[in-house]
Amino acid sequence: MKKKETKPENIGQLMISVKEYIEDLIFSGEEGKGEKGSGKDKFRRQKGRLRQALHRCSLGSEKDRMFVREFIKEIISEVLGLSEQELFMLLPVRQEDGLSAQDCFEVLLYSYLRRCGEEGFLRMCEEHNLPIYHVGTESGCRNDTTYQNDGYEISEGEIRGIMRKEALHFTYPDLLEILAQRVYQELYGFSFCDRLISQELAIDGVSAGKNAVYIMLRGKKVRLSFLCFESENALARVVRKLARNHPQAQLSRRNCAMVLGLLNNVRVTVARPPAAEGWNFYVRKFNTIKADEPAKLLTDKNASYAVSLLRILVKGCVNLVITGEQASGKTTLLKAMVSFIDGRFSIRLAEGALEMHLGELYPKRNILTMQEYGELQQKEILSLFKKTDTDVTICGEINEPQTAEAFVQIAQSGGRFTMCTSHHNTTERLISYMRNALLKGAGFASERIATEQVVEALNFDIHMETDKSGHRYIERITEIEREETKGYKLREILVFSGGEYHQAGVIGEEHRKRICRSYEGWQQEEAAGVLAG
Repeated sequence: MKKKETKPENIGQLMISVKEYIEDLIFSGEEGKGEKGSGKDKFRRQKGRLRQALHRCSLGSEKDRMFVREFIKEIISEVLGLSEQELFMLLPVRQEDGLSAQDCFEVLLYSYLRRCGEEGFLRMCEEHNLPIYHVGTESGCRNDTTYQNDGYEISEGEIRGIMRKEALHFTYPDLLEILAQRVYQELYGFSFCDRLISQELAIDGVSAGKNAVYIMLRGKKVRLSFLCFESENALARVVRKLARNHPQAQLSRRNCAMVLGLLNNVRVTVARPPAAEGWNFYVRKFNTIKADEPAKLLTDKNASYAVSLLRILVKGCVNLVITGEQASGKTTLLKAMVSFIDGRFSIRLAEGALEMHLGELYPKRNILTMQEYGELQQKEILSLFKKTDTDVTICGEINEPQTAEAFVQIAQSGGRFTMCTSHHNTTERLISYMRNALLKGAGFASERIATEQVVEALNFDIHMETDKSGHRYIERITEIEREETKGYKLREILVFSGGEYHQAGVIGEEHRKRICRSYEGWQQEEAAGVLAG
């Protein structure tokens, strides 16, 4: 690479120089001018690979994101030939007053990622006692009334305070990494939210509008008040870029909102005017829970009993639905409970957009995942699964009457058992919703018959809750049984009260027989008492 004589004097000029070089490389018709033999071939390979990476990095490909960032580092060091002193002039990390709040945040983020990996942001919050980890007077954090009412927030003052305490020392490679990330995110990434959206950070999600940026961290919504988009156009650019991966439509004035998945296993919801009052996006990440870790999700007293009961239900092959509000941990728990499924069983997963990526979490399992695409909706996917060698059918979320109808049908004829999630906050509302879906979509004339069909499809309701501090737990496990008068009766099997899990009842005879027939080892479980009668 030939060095350029002019040197950028600020980050803005650095971005322009990098962009000009990349555009010259991609769009120039003079392939490898002055190059001979292998040098020319290398140029062509580099050009093609870079063009592909620039396209795929905005679709969420972590591998291509890293390639482009490494390429930018090479431009800064070899083409522009910037020395260590020149990098310090572009990013004066030795002078905190010369840094913006965003500069401080990105410098700290890089430092903690280097030291702690994907848990870096969490570790920074914990070490510096930021209020997202502790609440109220017991923790010694801010406890004024305004803070309690306004929720969790990390301010510019707190970020600058951490910067002063850390007294960081950086080498040339460190500055090169930080500046390359800044250039990448502004030219080809998702602005200052790029690292928050990527898989580099173990956070649950990030959302943003014109004047607010929030992250979801272990169930807590935390405002990053020191970050904001400089203009509506800057925010719109990020929203449009996030929407590129939609398989069917483009974000436009006629199509103002959409839900899609990125290649790095995140779910994106975007909205724009005129339907929304402004441009905004909501990103939900699903990399914060690994496979085979159900015990790590439930941490309250007697949690081992709750985990044992979940294992009994899954290995007992009964139909399960996990309910709860948004961000209460339904999908996280479902992904973890898959580890309890017999390894010999085939698993079929239907989703609106690819989120769980069970095949990556459990690579040795027989798993097929399908998402909605074009005319293929979840209803059609579930029907398709009935014609495959399905043992366990999982529905990512029952959010449409047509999906509910298809789920009831496959629960009665499609394999050994089913699992799904739903947003309903009571079991009665869940049954009512499913019953009405059958009455409307499947042509049932009798409410009683429709209710019986639902009760056969839903055996146990595992209800998740999250408190104001973001703590997630199973509030209850409810058995759904057939009953002559009402059509069903409910029995609490597990409840959470007083900060611990308690057995509330024993499982009914019909489900007890099914579980014992499917799971011979139930007597060795801690929660065996639920089947003992």
